[in-house]
Amino acid sequence: MLRVLTGTAKGRNLKVPKGQKIRPMTSRVKKSVFDTLGDISEMKVLDIFAGSGGLGIESISRGAAHVTAIEKDPLVFKIIKENYEHCGFTDKASLICFDYKVALAKLRSKNEVFDLIFIDPPYKLYSTLEVKDFILDVEELLDDDGVIVIEHNYKTEDTPPGFARFTKPFGETQVSYFRKGEQ
Repeated sequence: MLRVLTGTAKGRNLKVPKGQKIRPMTSRVKKSVFDTLGDISEMKVLDIFAGSGGLGIESISRGAAHVTAIEKDPLVFKIIKENYEHCGFTDKASLICFDYKVALAKLRSKNEVFDLIFIDPPYKLYSTLEVKDFILDVEELLDDDGVIVIEHNYKTEDTPPGFARFTKPFGETQVSYFRKGEQ
């Protein structure tokens, strides 16, 4: 069961698609991520590979001003919409049903910038892409003081130039935080 941990929607249960379509971040990891981030009030958040929408919904529940969520699977996207509606957050969200590369190109063309970017890709994408590839995909969309949070399933030191990085391990799962600046 996926649930909102704290904030205005604390305790709300969220729907998760049946089967292996998505892999929601566990409550333990999600709590650690938000504890590490601290106050996210009034932040503009981008949630790529949104799955059930749990990270974006948790962000709004904790005071984020707006979330843009990207999910390409139409069946999963339907569940995201239902979860945002269930929590009463549709007015604070832009939900995009496209492949992430197409969606990112559209956001870049509109000169969108975000304070916080979550990237939680399907692990199968790591067979062709590395952590740094995802970071470079969103670099232009990150505010100068912003943070990128990415979940990955392997240890890596592939930090793109111009970024500082901090990684927390959770068993086989790794969560890395990237901020523009010196390494």
